[in-house]
Amino acid sequence: MPLRKLLQRINTPVSELDREQLRRFCADQAGVVAIAEARPREEISVVGEISTLRIVPRAGSPSLEAVLSDGTGTLVVAWTGRRHIAGVAPGKRLVVSGRGMAQGPKGRLLMVNPRYELL
Repeated sequence: MPLRKLLQRINTPVSELDREQLRRFCADQAGVVAIAEARPREEISVVGEISTLRIVPRAGSPSLEAVLSDGTGTLVVAWTGRRHIAGVAPGKRLVVSGRGMAQGPKGRLLMVNPRYELL
């Protein structure tokens, strides 16, 4: 490894190196699109890593809500009526498929009750 690349790697923050590694991992998966390229109301499959997980009350019943990141953007995934799903935890990688909808003023995508596969 040339000295310049080594110095650049040493000076790059760990979070940026992790994001780049996650971006490469997600790009290698077949049949998925990057979260940054996903559009509302389209049937999509994305792969990413769960960064946060929380239980949110919605319409009187709990919803398990996860924020999925692939290094290019984030996607909110919600499973209604669930407090826990075995294997779904922060740091885990999964593929989710479904139809996204715009959420909030910035238009972040929300996917409700998607099909999922743990990696």
